[in-house]
Amino acid sequence: MRTFKIISLIFLLIFSVSILKAQSQAALQMLYLNPSPRLNGLGMVGTSLPNDDPFGFYYNPAQLGHFSQTNNLSYELYPSNVNWLNLNLLTYRNSAVDIGYNFKNELNGLSLSAGFGYIHSKLNYGTFTSRDASAQNSLYSYNSYDEFDAYSLGIGIDYYIQFNIGITYKSINSFLGVEPIMNTAQLKNITAKPTTIDYGFLLTVPVVKLIDHDYKFYLLQNIPAVPYFNFSIGYSRLNQGGEVSYIDPSQSDPLPRTARLGYTLSTGLDIKLNNNLFRLFGYDFTVDADNLLVNPIEGFGPVTYKSGIGDINIGRNLFELKSDKNVVVHKGHEFNLFETFSVLIGRFDGSGFYNDESNGIGFRLKGIFTLLKSYTNNRYFNFIADHFDIQYYSTKLDFGSGIESKFEGINFSFYGFEF
Repeated sequence: MRTFKIISLIFLLIFSVSILKAQSQAALQMLYLNPSPRLNGLGMVGTSLPNDDPFGFYYNPAQLGHFSQTNNLSYELYPSNVNWLNLNLLTYRNSAVDIGYNFKNELNGLSLSAGFGYIHSKLNYGTFTSRDASAQNSLYSYNSYDEFDAYSLGIGIDYYIQFNIGITYKSINSFLGVEPIMNTAQLKNITAKPTTIDYGFLLTVPVVKLIDHDYKFYLLQNIPAVPYFNFSIGYSRLNQGGEVSYIDPSQSDPLPRTARLGYTLSTGLDIKLNNNLFRLFGYDFTVDADNLLVNPIEGFGPVTYKSGIGDINIGRNLFELKSDKNVVVHKGHEFNLFETFSVLIGRFDGSGFYNDESNGIGFRLKGIFTLLKSYTNNRYFNFIADHFDIQYYSTKLDFGSGIESKFEGINFSFYGFEF
């Protein structure tokens, strides 16, 4: 048990501080983390910001409905492990793949789409060694980690407004360590394998298109310009499930069931270059509020949960942008130029976070491909421009005092294929 006590102490130090979330009444706080480098750069958002990020469905599986409206296949990976919290002790690594298809050709123009997503996530706590009483001899070693596989399905329909719903199933493997079985030479794994369900919806209103679907004006040299302004609302409930126990089922802990509610304002200007739509600039402002739905556990009483949106107050948390001891408020700004370069700025505060910051940059090839296609006439290159994109993001979560996590992600995307 000496080894188990050491690991328990390490976990307590890591997870009870505010860096993950000060919610000691729930286990497996790793499930709170967002694996997306881009969305982390925006303050760990993702409930209401429509996106084509392969990790984008983690905070709201309805994102796959939006993804599948225009995308067929997208894959993202980390080129290297994340040095979690800059401690040189924990490593965090993720990969994701999304598949989507729009059935509008089969449905006489009705833009109904479906998407499937998969994420593998692993937070590795390192290798531990148990030694004898003299501390000179090694008895056994093991690697401790939390990991999960997430399988998600989303459906979207675009008919004046875009409405998306989705659901995610997560299979979790939490390996805390091993301990010797009394009076034997065998070891017993200290492990838990719970499962959870996420679900959510995402609604996007294209305000300019609703007012005038064909509205445009002209820039220099009679270049058509099409402004856009969209308003999105997203809601999700994450980690719906029972309880988790490593050793004694009578001393189990609840999973971090969470409600997230948010909205996004998106605006910008598209121009047409030789009939090719090119985004000159874009800006997104997104807000998420989240609340752990596990009620404080008193003594040995049963676990109870809050309903609906929990303690989230729409006026205070989402519009006044004020957090509190129960609700985390996430705010993100993304500035995009020429569909090529992005600047990301975010903040998150409340329920164990203290006005912490995030930031990052992004690059993508889509804008360059569109420009080249507009002024060339090569059918091979045009095919690449119409169906292929690469994105790169480098972002950081900054918790102050040198405690930070840096992320890098490379995203390969394929779109525009019809059957």
